[in-house]
Amino acid sequence: MKRLLITTTTLLLVSCSAPCGWPDADQATPREVVLKVRRAAALLADHGAIVFEVLRDNNSEFSWKDTYVFVVDCNADLVMANPAFPQRQGGDIKQHTDYRGKQYGLELCETARQPGGGWVEYIWPRPGGGDPSRKISYVVSVDGHPYQVGAGIYNETVSIAELNRISETRR
Repeated sequence: MKRLLITTTTLLLVSCSAPCGWPDADQATPREVVLKVRRAAALLADHGAIVFEVLRDNNSEFSWKDTYVFVVDCNADLVMANPAFPQRQGGDIKQHTDYRGKQYGLELCETARQPGGGWVEYIWPRPGGGDPSRKISYVVSVDGHPYQVGAGIYNETVSIAELNRISETRR
């Protein structure tokens, strides 16, 4: 059996909390989300499905602070990896609704297919519990594979326009 070793040293290029304008060191920043989503997409593009072992691990570098990377296959309508909510794996992403009834799965798939991906807003609980709150996820498609990768921030005030500026500067 092949095993893929992924180290965290390459993600130390950006460690951003208060200096980047984010209020709480325990909250993931938009910059972190963009970097981790793109890193996970690159790993999937380079190594394929073997990377799911790492992406499904709630203790990997792809689960941090108050968020996590998730992977869907919009063509097959499947959640491929969700370390914070493993019961969602195998579920039909296009039928998923948020806590207000929005079919966010459809929007995730549509947005990920845009060049450079984008941000999708919905209501979702934080990992570990608590009341559902505004989550905005950055999603991209994986080159050469049927997967879409995303991760989100939990924030009530940041605008999609501001998030788009952050993700565009990270290309």
